Amino acid sequence: LMVVRGNVELLAHDLPETERREASSEAIEEVDRMTRLIQDLLFLADADADTAIVHDDVSLEEIVASIYADARLVAGRGDGAREIMLEANDPLVVQGDRERLRQLIWNLVENAIRYTPTGGTVTIALRRRGPVAELTVADTGIGIPPEHLPHIFERFYRVDTGRSRQLGGTGLGLSIVRQIAEAHHGQVRVRSTPGEGSTFTVALPVRAEG
Repeated sequence: LMVVRGNVELLAHDLPETERREASSEAIEEVDRMTRLIQDLLFLADADADTAIVHDDVSLEEIVASIYADARLVAGRGDGAREIMLEANDPLVVQGDRERLRQLIWNLVENAIRYTPTGGTVTIALRRRGPVAELTVADTGIGIPPEHLPHIFERFYRVDTGRSRQLGGTGLGLSIVRQIAEAHHGQVRVRSTPGEGSTFTVALPVRAEG
């Protein structure tokens, strides 16, 4: 809010056009960041009240295919290209909320892209493991130090506060992933090696047939 206020106050003065554009752009970016934060907080508040999840038949295969296509576009923008690979995409149906499941998968993929340097790889896979749909998102990014692993699903927890804020993170993305997984009677786990990358795995029960 201080950033927004400061830039709005600057815009009230007779500034050169270049400085006006810079102040306006910075204020808009900060408003966008606060909007994402508020949306995340509202979801978590709803999830706590058990009012945010609906349960229908959802094709995870369709969601994964759509996110793979979107991720390939996103990974080619910004400061350099990353390779996005779809290693497996089994036709699996779960009982759940389509939009929330998409949010879960996208949060993991977006995180992987965000923390993977130029030239790195993000690999997505959806496989059936008996009665469970297993989704993995693996990257060749910066990795997570072992002392941080027990805390990364906590709200507002950031391994590197300055870097996370610079890259647009709110500190709520992984907390939302865990919230959505648990609301679908599933779980999420992670393994990571600093300097080599991370792999997030989400297990969700497959819809019973018949």
